[in-house]
Amino acid sequence: MATPEAPSTPTRAWQSLVPELPPFAHPGDPDVDDAQAVAADTAERLLLLLHYSIDWQNSWVADRRKTYWDNEFPSHVRGAANSNDSLDGWWSNASRRLTALAPRQADRRLELAILLREPAEPVITMLLDRLPALVLRVRIIAEAVAAARPEASA
Repeated sequence: MATPEAPSTPTRAWQSLVPELPPFAHPGDPDVDDAQAVAADTAERLLLLLHYSIDWQNSWVADRRKTYWDNEFPSHVRGAANSNDSLDGWWSNASRRLTALAPRQADRRLELAILLREPAEPVITMLLDRLPALVLRVRIIAEAVAAARPEASA
């Protein structure tokens, strides 16, 4: 019996905790625009990395947890998307707005650097046009990650 492959990146590991969430792309599905699916997946993964890069101990965001998912996170992500046409610029702007630090873990830094090289226009379009749905998915994934932590079951 084959052993399931471990997710290859931090965001893939987080996404795998919610198998009920359908992936953006189904290989061979004629109803799925591959470029749009890649852009949506990239946007979701960037949002996950942004969320997990926020300095929750020392930033103003920590004081706004009640409105974080519905207001703070989406409004600052959208503001950064509106004012940048590159993913590097978007990341710099969004991370500054949300007091996010560069990822501390090497695998997260590498994944971020790779994702920032994806074509910017379709990803930024996703962040502008489909942000509420993307934030909903990221929130569901983040809740699953929190529930899977060892201290969550203690």
